[in-house]
Amino acid sequence: MKLLQFIKQNSILLSILLFGVLLRFYHIDFQSVWLDEIHTLNESNPNLSWIAFYNSLLASDPHPPLYFAFVRILFAVFGYKTIVLRLFSAILGVLGVYAIAILGKEMFNKKVGLIAAFLLSINYFHLYYSQEGRPYIFLVFFTILAFYRLIIFLKTPNRKNAIWHGVFAALMIYGHFFGLFVLFTHYLLMLFFLLLVEKQDRLKFFISLLLSGVVTLVLYLPSLGLFIKSMNITEFWIPAPTLDVYTLIIKEFFGNSELLFPIVGLVFLSYFIKLGKEKDFSISYRSIIENKTIFNFIVLITWIIIVLLIPLIRSYLSVPMLISRYFIVILPALILILAIGISQFQNKVFRTLILSLFFVFSMTDILVIKNYYHTIIKAQFRESTHFISQNNLNNTPVVSSLGWYMPFFLQNEDVHYTIIDSSLEDYIQEMQKDSIRIKPFWYIDGFGRDYKLTESSQNFMNTHFYIENNYDGFQAWTKHFILLKDVPQTLDLSKFGALHQYNGDSFLYNIEMFEMPNNMVKISGWAYFDQQAATNSVIDIVLLKEGEKIAERLQTQKVIRTDVTSYFKSDFDLSNSGFVVASSILNLIPGKYHLAIYLFNKETKKEGLVVTDKIVLI
Repeated sequence: MKLLQFIKQNSILLSILLFGVLLRFYHIDFQSVWLDEIHTLNESNPNLSWIAFYNSLLASDPHPPLYFAFVRILFAVFGYKTIVLRLFSAILGVLGVYAIAILGKEMFNKKVGLIAAFLLSINYFHLYYSQEGRPYIFLVFFTILAFYRLIIFLKTPNRKNAIWHGVFAALMIYGHFFGLFVLFTHYLLMLFFLLLVEKQDRLKFFISLLLSGVVTLVLYLPSLGLFIKSMNITEFWIPAPTLDVYTLIIKEFFGNSELLFPIVGLVFLSYFIKLGKEKDFSISYRSIIENKTIFNFIVLITWIIIVLLIPLIRSYLSVPMLISRYFIVILPALILILAIGISQFQNKVFRTLILSLFFVFSMTDILVIKNYYHTIIKAQFRESTHFISQNNLNNTPVVSSLGWYMPFFLQNEDVHYTIIDSSLEDYIQEMQKDSIRIKPFWYIDGFGRDYKLTESSQNFMNTHFYIENNYDGFQAWTKHFILLKDVPQTLDLSKFGALHQYNGDSFLYNIEMFEMPNNMVKISGWAYFDQQAATNSVIDIVLLKEGEKIAERLQTQKVIRTDVTSYFKSDFDLSNSGFVVASSILNLIPGKYHLAIYLFNKETKKEGLVVTDKIVLI
């Protein structure tokens, strides 16, 4: 009976939370983990000792350890899998929606809390990081709860509330070092109200404030080593800030939506117009606390300004640190301002219209414009390493400039390949110095590291190696280099019997470019078997003399062609259906050759040959 009563009383909040669950749990493991998430996987490896765990953070990713410790425990209990990592973030994201509801209620009223929860549940930025295995959503959750405890403390500044504030402040700064800027905001607000407290209560207030700080410091002691390490960083990958850096960050908070941002601006303007109409009142502790509009403005504007100002100053004086995900700590403050602004509209119809526009524009941006749940936006290291696992039948070593990131994929309970941590250029130079090292290998890279060699290295590879197979995904790629001397120069087509234009299993294809400059054949196009993914298909472009069954193989390389999937509106991934050829024909016997496409799928065993109308005369 009590449960039914609770559901009835909180039906709106429960509906918001349920919708938040759907948005955050749907397709949660669709994207591959990218570099930062692989950091989390490596550092939270349950097979590491706790000392090794701490040292790993200290050496490679100096963040507060609590989030990573929770993830490590979850891996130990539920399995060392990316889905476990992502589910933890999704749960924290939903809890954050609930937390902002109780914060809004405590700051203003239940209506503001519900509006804030609704706006946060459909917020693209919050959704994105609720599906990412990094500590940012952990930071947001405990930032909201820390402010919740701060508001309670300022309303009733006793020791019990001081201790609770200290606990949640510590949890907040355990999420990320940017939480320290928020904590500074807390202490600044506490000092401000300390000055307003009646003289007879000032000592009591100060002792409570001090107690909160001591609790936070004691709980944070295990993280001090990591904090000191992060403070000693003098160079960082983040670029110097631009003049419009904060404008870009705020826009990103709302998905850079051209539809949504004007509504956000309208509500912000309305909030400040309403604020400007507040009448003068006596400045005292109790009068500010009891004036919800002024009290919440002081809290929220301090929260935003301090968190924006300190990193900006440090970025110009020391190390650049302005990147949007770090500032996710002010997203709840912006959401609360919007919620208060919307709640102040007296006309219920207009208020409902504004909320409806937020919903429609947000969902349009997420589901239609961004096609969030079906568009690849993270580096496909999972797919690239899976391609290696499927095709590396001889346990050939894997070389990568990202070698430290690869063990989760390539050294686990299913596979265990030798990983060589080296850039391709450096690895080639080592082979040039020592011919014994000229052996087949796989190479994987990505995230801005494209396949690009110096002229001497490329000539060396052309002389000794052939790209036998390759996968090109989003911001991740891999190539299998085999020795050129081991590559069959011909392809036996006798299995097809008497050759016709179409032989064996049929497939779709297109040759988009066919050129013959300076004794070279240059070709590009695509080919794929219908109703199956193209990932495991091998494409060979060959030259075939009339009446013969042995064809001359050209050096063929697969390339990524996402446009093929979208053009044919296929339910299968056809992105690996592209091919390019740049091959010399100097060594071929003079004669008339037909250009042919041979396609074979290792998984389905489909095999087909198309003899095209393209002619090569030698």
